[in-house]
Amino acid sequence: MEFYRKSGERIHVDILGEGFPIVFLHGNNLQSSYFAKQRVLEKEFQLIFVDSLGHGKSGELQGETSFAYLADSLKELLSSLSIEKCLLVGHSDGANLALEYAGRHGERVAGILANSGNISFSGLKLLPRYACYLEEWLYLFLGLFLPAFKRKSRVSPLLRENVDVPKEIFRKAPYPVVVLVGDRDMIKRKHSMAIAKLFPKGKFLERKGQGHNIPKKDSAYFNRLIEKMVQGIQLETPVSIVRRKN
Repeated sequence: MEFYRKSGERIHVDILGEGFPIVFLHGNNLQSSYFAKQRVLEKEFQLIFVDSLGHGKSGELQGETSFAYLADSLKELLSSLSIEKCLLVGHSDGANLALEYAGRHGERVAGILANSGNISFSGLKLLPRYACYLEEWLYLFLGLFLPAFKRKSRVSPLLRENVDVPKEIFRKAPYPVVVLVGDRDMIKRKHSMAIAKLFPKGKFLERKGQGHNIPKKDSAYFNRLIEKMVQGIQLETPVSIVRRKN
């Protein structure tokens, strides 16, 4: 389905299944199809796959290129769907977006599964940081000739953006947070551990033999983790359930 913001910006969203709402947020210059192997969970939950502005099937990003802007667009979307609280499942930049959203709209968060996110650019290992600059310059150059790369160049600066909320806000977060990385990830292990420690109910998990793409490469484990998080949330705090609109 297509959702239009008050600004006129268009967000593409796929909604599958019924039950507890889970929102999936993809990484930079990817799209919601990244989570193809998580779609089997529609038998148990309501799955909401969002193409962030400037990505996938969504329209162009007309405002500032920032996680704050994307977080506000996400709030507008979820409000339109009458979703009061949800589990946010974010990968890479999607994990950063989930954390930004939680910092700004924490009352709307039931839990976070942050896979391979980084709240600051320094959280990336050295070579991946250089790769981000190279990717950004390459897209800028190719964008002079090809519209597809011009679009990519519009959002690639997010790779260098820090999550723009005071860390102290997370100290009061009542919801569970799992920070998941692979032991071969491009994110520094200490950085991921530090993110988990920001939250009273934060937990750090490292998956052996995995890199930056656990949702795709180790989907069975990733899906079980989602199921366990939802079970824990439902046992601890009843959350409003919104059924799929026909």
